Amino acid sequence: MKHFIKYILLVCVLISTQACNDLLNRPEPSTSISFDAALNNAGAVNQVRARMYSRFHVGTAMNTRWLLGPDALADNTFIRPGRDRFEDLNLNEIRAGLADGAWDNFYDTINDANILISGIPDGVISDALATQYAAEAKFIRALVYHHAVRIFGYEPGVTPASGDGQGFTAGVILRTTPVLGLTEASFRARATVTEVYTQIVNDLNDAIADLDNSNAPFFASRAAAQALMARVHLYQRNYAQADAMATAAISGSGLSLATPAQVATMWDETAGNNPEALFTIDVAPATESAGANSSLAAYTGQQWLAQIPTQDLLDLYEAGDARRAAWYGPCLDDINGSNPGGCDDVNIAGEEFQKYAAEQSLFADDYTHLRIAELVLIQAEARLNEIDAAAAIERLDFLRAQRGVGAYAGGTTDPEVLNEILDERRRELVGEGHRFFDLKRLGRDIRKVAFDNATDVTTVSSIPFNDFRILDDLPNAEVALNPMLVQNPGYN
Repeated sequence: MKHFIKYILLVCVLISTQACNDLLNRPEPSTSISFDAALNNAGAVNQVRARMYSRFHVGTAMNTRWLLGPDALADNTFIRPGRDRFEDLNLNEIRAGLADGAWDNFYDTINDANILISGIPDGVISDALATQYAAEAKFIRALVYHHAVRIFGYEPGVTPASGDGQGFTAGVILRTTPVLGLTEASFRARATVTEVYTQIVNDLNDAIADLDNSNAPFFASRAAAQALMARVHLYQRNYAQADAMATAAISGSGLSLATPAQVATMWDETAGNNPEALFTIDVAPATESAGANSSLAAYTGQQWLAQIPTQDLLDLYEAGDARRAAWYGPCLDDINGSNPGGCDDVNIAGEEFQKYAAEQSLFADDYTHLRIAELVLIQAEARLNEIDAAAAIERLDFLRAQRGVGAYAGGTTDPEVLNEILDERRRELVGEGHRFFDLKRLGRDIRKVAFDNATDVTTVSSIPFNDFRILDDLPNAEVALNPMLVQNPGYN
């Protein structure tokens, strides 16, 4: 509820009345005007659209926590001694999770999307532009709702068999109309996870129908909406639909997997756009970099080096894997030009994670949310469940060939192949917001690893799936304010 009051008190939260000369330019940070002006001025409406995208620049909940947090919560990264960024996630402390600072950010973004979907008076912009903006907004609303519901709720049909969360089905509050004044704000209960997923699927169906691929990857596109739909169906275990949507997104995008030679530069924005990117939040260093205290690069491969790849993760890469050579290297404090020390307390060689290396300067990296490699891995998992292990292995080998490694030679039972898919997702999608959720959506315990640098031994433990910490707690202030809002089990 706080975010509604904030909208009333901060009348100038939206954007400048200056119109953009080119509606297809990458979104720039917004300044401010009143809601009335925003809804009745074509240029300002365009800036509402820019603000919706630029909200992904503010607060770690919308970028660093979103993309790196799931690795810290599980077994891909761990804190370097003497640092404290995400240590609470590494240790899975109570009330520490991806939701810190997220609630207002999520609903502010959703409200911007709702304005573009149904809050613009007729005639302010052309029908064609209104349709495009609404479709983009439905994609963004679906993206944020999916991230929110997987943080605060279990996945459809996947709840613990025992413990506080047994049978718990609450998702998040659904709001699909814009709130522009206090009279339009109201207390609401949490929708069920199934109801939230229904809304997400409806939004993505509309987005797919109304978008094309002309503005990719820095705005929502049809291929991006299809890719997100593939991910959503995977979480719902609708495997045939997941495969079909992943296939459609790959085909429609015109993109392909990066080659082994491209792997070395695919995350370097100065070398061009990521060749696999379907949807990316563009970051302009001068005005939008999250800065030293919160950027992905600062956490992983620059000044602070707080999150270091675990030896458990590094051990998954085979000899010759292009990703191993390109995405990891000796720990270096780029600001001071020195080895910061302590990295060898997390992995044998004392290496850092360099997928985010701030080549744009000022700690700036673009945030890629959807790309081709994820879709190939969705195809593999979907085909394992829908067809057979051989069909899944074909997709794995397709990806492996483009990463410089040979065909998969492991076990061929369904459980063995699924484990290999999950390992491949660790190798490929590290730092992109997946690991914790991959375990959670399958109802698995959360793997945790500890490395002893004196013996070079990694010890594996786990957090049971029925542990209440698997779900984040809702903000206490929201629960106290809204009598209809039920807190997650275990946090009362």
